[in-house]
Amino acid sequence: MTKSVRPQLIAIGSGKGGTGKTFASLSLAQALSGLGERVLLCDADVGLANTTVQLGLDDGGDFASVLASGHVRQDCVRAVDGGAHKRGGFDLLSAPAGSGAHADFAPDSAARLISALRSARSYDRVVLDLAAGVDSATVTFAAAAEECLLVMTPDPSSLADAYAFFKLVVRRGGRGPSSLVNMAAGESEARRVADSLARTARAFLKQAPRFLGAIPRDPRVLEAIRFQRQVLTSFPEAPASRALRRIAENLHGASQPSLPLGVTVR
Repeated sequence: MTKSVRPQLIAIGSGKGGTGKTFASLSLAQALSGLGERVLLCDADVGLANTTVQLGLDDGGDFASVLASGHVRQDCVRAVDGGAHKRGGFDLLSAPAGSGAHADFAPDSAARLISALRSARSYDRVVLDLAAGVDSATVTFAAAAEECLLVMTPDPSSLADAYAFFKLVVRRGGRGPSSLVNMAAGESEARRVADSLARTARAFLKQAPRFLGAIPRDPRVLEAIRFQRQVLTSFPEAPASRALRRIAENLHGASQPSLPLGVTVR
């Protein structure tokens, strides 16, 4: 990835809970690091942070200090798998899991956190794992990011909530989110879900999300989550792992001045 003055922000959200958004955020942070990017993962579900739980960690850095100072210092983040300067590793910044200390996270606090993350020039990319739903802070994060990824499933209610998320981000002035379909039975089902969202968005908003890719339903994912491990580490050749690496390659390629041969972004 071309080094930039400030890191690129990618916000990963969903219109509802249960779509696998945090799983996707953790996995893409690891996959992007494997492509040579220096990655900071920030758990922006500050009221109900759970990335540390999924990783089996006892803490996610000093979130309160970053918010108070407006700066991301190295002693305020938690290194995962060797940290951001090791391929396959990344740094984590998360509020304490289960504390509820930041449950009333106001939009001005969100803006202050965004400013702090943008100033973290030791990273190429910051992955924001958003809260499920469309509260004001979540939409603020999504609209501020250079890239927003909307995780959805084939569940009809997920589709309806995904459209609400897309609409609010666009109306806030953000770039229209790209779509990622998780837990798909196959490529045809994923395409059908993504096309349905695109048709609705195009009809009412005059723009549609690009389809970034799909993660198949894979029992290895549940096994990895159950044992608080990364699926890319535990099962690198599982169908979900291969799909995640392809999605990361698309994101990484789109960050280059020109796309490498053989990489396409839909």
